[in-house]
Amino acid sequence: MHKARSFGGVALFLTIVALALPARTTSAWGDTRADIFSVSVPVDATAASAQAAREAARADGERKAYVALIDRLTLARDRGKVPPANDTILNQVIQGFEVANERRSTVRYLATYTFRFRPNAVEQLLRAHGVPFAETVSKPVVVLPVLKNPNGRAMLWDDPNPWRDAWAKAPPPPGLVPMTVPLGAVEDVSAIDAETADAGDDAHLQAISANYDHDDVLVTRATIKGEGGPKTVDVSTTRFVPGSPGGEQSWVATYTANPGQSDADLLASAVAGTVAQVEEAWKQANILDYSQSATLVVSVPTDDLNSWVAVRQHLATTAAVQSTDLISLDRHGARVALHYVGSADQLRIALAQNDLTLSGSDPNWVLLPAGAAPPPAMPAAAPTPGSAPPMSAPPMPTQPPIPAQSP
Repeated sequence: MHKARSFGGVALFLTIVALALPARTTSAWGDTRADIFSVSVPVDATAASAQAAREAARADGERKAYVALIDRLTLARDRGKVPPANDTILNQVIQGFEVANERRSTVRYLATYTFRFRPNAVEQLLRAHGVPFAETVSKPVVVLPVLKNPNGRAMLWDDPNPWRDAWAKAPPPPGLVPMTVPLGAVEDVSAIDAETADAGDDAHLQAISANYDHDDVLVTRATIKGEGGPKTVDVSTTRFVPGSPGGEQSWVATYTANPGQSDADLLASAVAGTVAQVEEAWKQANILDYSQSATLVVSVPTDDLNSWVAVRQHLATTAAVQSTDLISLDRHGARVALHYVGSADQLRIALAQNDLTLSGSDPNWVLLPAGAAPPPAMPAAAPTPGSAPPMSAPPMPTQPPIPAQSP
């Protein structure tokens, strides 16, 4: 009995320490948002010596990575406000780098550099220049490239399907909306076909989503036109939330081949344009307004240390959550104050992307791991000054509807 009590005391202590730590960590090479603020770029430089080529390649890589990170976090319309890279800025925002795939000769140097940026320094730079930005990473989406013939016939798993090939050969660069293109395994073909994907049939969308951790599904339809003349590709794309009809978003665009451009390059351009539409819509909905901040007190029902640690880790990777304070701890669980920026709806969306479900209403908010059964009612508590305005109780879809867009 003595050993059991001792273990319980240690667990309680570790729990308090874990929850008392700031939600946003910035330790070297251990930032919880490292994936967002890490950029890999290929470099290739030639100079009078191998050492000079290596230094030139690294400098070029720093600037390429800086541009790629800004593109990842900001809207296209705002990038003109961002100062161009210079040595002063790069020294402030770059924390370090790693090198892989090095190849060199006496005058040439090739490699892949992965640059790690300081999140707080990047945020301060953007805010200082009035540039809105988003940091919330969407859960991955499953991409179903449907090729539609001019006669209306739809193809998905058929071979050849140049639209699906274009997505497979040109995977989008890492952004805030990770994308997965199924290979067409037996379970994928059994889950959905071209016709049901084109129609957005919810039962079949749920089936393919279940094969990929219940991710959202992006159905992108392409029609190639212009035989005997300039070719065009009409693209209609819809992001579905399987199981939640009515929460979809849609985009349309037309891409025209440049003189001499191959069909493969035209389709690659259409893929890049489609990815940009999806990314822009996600960022637009998740831009954090740092002038808007509040505190939300939530109950976290749990009775074991592992659950505490898991919730704490998910909170640490939620960009909207600036810090957490442990208010109380008892056998029912804990009450935690979440200090966040942006709107209350954005907080709920950001938590959902990190597998945390926020439900309830003032003053009885409950935070649970996604899929966990709701607990018995916990004792009510008085509202905390500065707490968030009421939010609707039903969980929101992963992305609020946004009007259709064209490039």
